[in-house]
Amino acid sequence: MIELEDKVGSLNILGNILDSFYGKTHLPDHCYIELESERDVSIQVRDDALAQNGLDWIREIDEDISKKLLTVVALFQYLEEEKLAYFVGDLSLNSLGEVWSDTKYTRCEFLDNDLKPLIFKYSRKKIFVSETLRILEKNDFKTDEELRHEEEVSSMKKQLGLTQVALGITLLGLLVSIFIPILVTSTVEIEKSDLPKPLATLENQLKRIGDIEKASNESIGDLESAILSVQESINNLGAPKSKPHNQKNQPTADSGG
Repeated sequence: MIELEDKVGSLNILGNILDSFYGKTHLPDHCYIELESERDVSIQVRDDALAQNGLDWIREIDEDISKKLLTVVALFQYLEEEKLAYFVGDLSLNSLGEVWSDTKYTRCEFLDNDLKPLIFKYSRKKIFVSETLRILEKNDFKTDEELRHEEEVSSMKKQLGLTQVALGITLLGLLVSIFIPILVTSTVEIEKSDLPKPLATLENQLKRIGDIEKASNESIGDLESAILSVQESINNLGAPKSKPHNQKNQPTADSGG
């Protein structure tokens, strides 16, 4: 419908829309749809095609055409109710498809009686497409609500992806913080255990010398303290004892004088 509307010189009607189903001709070249009235709509099939293919083939043709017409008519009803397309005028068409004047046809009553009035109505109307329908077609026939929902879902997926990345980085950092100290400690222990035996002996001797030096320093400190104590005692013994200056000789009671 939209392509026919935009095509210069085209007539946007049901008969031309059927081109998209069957190619260059409106219907298969062995049949057409006769439009006599709202209650008189039938499929006309060429006699030579009937004789050549048989009854089973006719049933297949009827099923194919009926389904396509029902699909289009139901869509037209929906578009008209939603004001997405407008159907106007009366083109006074008597058939859908190509009719050969020198060819005999047999009438086949396969169309449902409820479908006939709708086929008759929409076959004779010119179609105008609304701007809303054009926008829907550009959006792959998705409504504004559906587009908003898709945007929300896309945003949630993006946020979920970022969250997963953040969790991955956090987990990686946690694993690094756990295993790096273990690896460093293991390396140090391995390095110590791999020291040559002479170096290990030398390290032990130096440690013993350090312990001996510490003990000697402590002994020397004790000896110095003892010497200072003895010297102080000697000095106290050699000092003279003197009387206090205010102490004088007092006369006795029997002295003469």
